[in-house]
Amino acid sequence: MKTIQFTPIKKSVLGLIPPPIPASKMLPEWYKQQNTIIDDKLIMNDKGSLNITVKKCMPVLDDMTAGYYITLPSDVIVSFKEGRALFSWSLDVLSQQNTDGKIDVLPNLVSSHSVEQVSNLQIPYEYSNEPFKWNNYYRITTPEGYSCMFRQPSWRFDLPFYTFSGIVDTDKHPVPVNFPFLIRQDWEGIIEAGTPIVQVIPFKRTDWSSEVLGTNNKKGSREFRKSTKKLMHRYKDNWRSIKVWK
Repeated sequence: MKTIQFTPIKKSVLGLIPPPIPASKMLPEWYKQQNTIIDDKLIMNDKGSLNITVKKCMPVLDDMTAGYYITLPSDVIVSFKEGRALFSWSLDVLSQQNTDGKIDVLPNLVSSHSVEQVSNLQIPYEYSNEPFKWNNYYRITTPEGYSCMFRQPSWRFDLPFYTFSGIVDTDKHPVPVNFPFLIRQDWEGIIEAGTPIVQVIPFKRTDWSSEVLGTNNKKGSREFRKSTKKLMHRYKDNWRSIKVWK
């Protein structure tokens, strides 16, 4: 098993800012409450499909639980003044008195980017066009040859922000990665402490080529037909590999 390391930027971070956690520990509430069967009675329609929901879809679960979440260490209040988003939080979460009596202050939770940096980006109308940045208090280090994909928490359309995605070669990058994001311009309120703000997915770098082999997939079709004797769990029982994130 490979190990991803999260190193705090200062010793005081350990007492103030929670480290990233496996995404599998933070399934969203909507998913937990989602029934697996529509109307609580298993039936098959005239097209041969069962009335099961997204909760039976293993690719969705694997996507949702991939990697690790970086979460907010504090409630963040979002408000707008003259069309510009403002963010505020408890200063206590970013400051701690050292043993020598001095106050150790961490960087702000949120900082800003200029609008010009994404001036040609087609930003959806529901978001403010000014990008901001989640500041990160842990350096992320992966084994040699491994990088990390950073992205918006998967299947979290309920969140009032959108974190931009990116890939960083974290086996070589020497400092913490920060995460640009957009905030909804029709939303004001509190983003609660513990809310996931970015999903971290480590992966092995390798070179790829592609080729097109034609349209004959008889072998695949025969293999799939063997699975159809079972009404459910075809992918799970025949082709899915268990992914482990600790």
